[in-house]
Amino acid sequence: MASWTPIWGQAHAALSYFSFPEKPQTFRLILSSAISGTHMRVRLSNFCGKDSVCIGGISAAVCDADGNLLSDSVDLTGAFRLQRKTRFISPAVSFPVQPGAFLCVSVYVKAGRLTCGNLMNNAGLCVLPGDRRHAIFADHAKRTNDRLRRVASGLLRMPFHQPIPLFDAVEVLNADGAKAIVVFGDSLSQQGFWVNPFEARVRAAFPGRFSVVNKSIMGNRVLQDCSPIFPARDLYGVKGLTRLADDVLAYDNIGFVILELGINDLIQYATINGLPKEKPTAAALVDGIFTLAWQMQSAGIRVIGTTPIGFGDCIDATPEKLALLEDVLAMLRLRQNEFDGFFDMAAVTSDPDRPLHTRRTYLGGDKLHFNAAGGKAVADNFDLSMLNIE
Repeated sequence: MASWTPIWGQAHAALSYFSFPEKPQTFRLILSSAISGTHMRVRLSNFCGKDSVCIGGISAAVCDADGNLLSDSVDLTGAFRLQRKTRFISPAVSFPVQPGAFLCVSVYVKAGRLTCGNLMNNAGLCVLPGDRRHAIFADHAKRTNDRLRRVASGLLRMPFHQPIPLFDAVEVLNADGAKAIVVFGDSLSQQGFWVNPFEARVRAAFPGRFSVVNKSIMGNRVLQDCSPIFPARDLYGVKGLTRLADDVLAYDNIGFVILELGINDLIQYATINGLPKEKPTAAALVDGIFTLAWQMQSAGIRVIGTTPIGFGDCIDATPEKLALLEDVLAMLRLRQNEFDGFFDMAAVTSDPDRPLHTRRTYLGGDKLHFNAAGGKAVADNFDLSMLNIE
């Protein structure tokens, strides 16, 4: 039986300083599908938007890796208005997709500032002036606030990837039994350093069987929304217990969720990001993680639990927070059989001499997030046999 299956998606937060100004422009999303499909539909989101957005139309086409069209465009919708705090699912259109093929979705925005999206590096994005939905060539226009993004990356010593507004998911109607794997996490996943090579391994090991969808948000916590004292708090999204409904349970044909949340609950309190009173107990955080797992399992989704990685070298680490981390790790390991699979990310990446610290060679400049070597270590050590469902 054919099922609607996401081939790409992102979790939405407010783009904050990385939003797009109001002017007529076309946004062309470029991606490669890991699975086949006979039809396509597109989801847009303005859930974190401050204003309504006037959409002039949506089209899709087969393209090359740079977004240049290789087929005629197929229109999915005409003009409509996407109100703030709302989401949209396009009508389905016939659109054959083959595994490994590149395709693009072009959205013409006639008016409205775009403040809802995420910062991702697992898809290409062209920003073109005016209505260029059917333009063959995707000439990439520079964005005025790319400089801000580079400055922020340099100051905070962590990557801020290209902002992708509006696009919530691209889905295909798959009749070959493929499933989606959703990564439900924070910046450790959102930055893509382990998720992207993990996806490459999945594509190679299970051709045509799985898509990997990264529904992660930087700074995201399990138990609490971002603290009201943080100036860019909307960038961190709503807490995992709240956003699960929209980012996972609202979709069909999710086979697995890799649950990678919790480190921000341990780190953010008593910093510029959070108040001292926001400190969780280890038991409350672990119970929150298993509440997420239970809700997904009740929906027929297999959940692969993970452990927060050691953060002993980061600027916000304290002995109190590391003691909390140690208790959380012990509790998760003790209860690991309550998940459908378990990946001890902390054990894979920890410093042998300092178990609450990640190997320095695996970390970027902020001493908290993975670099390419750390991401590869995580992806290479993920036991893909957990994905065998036949």
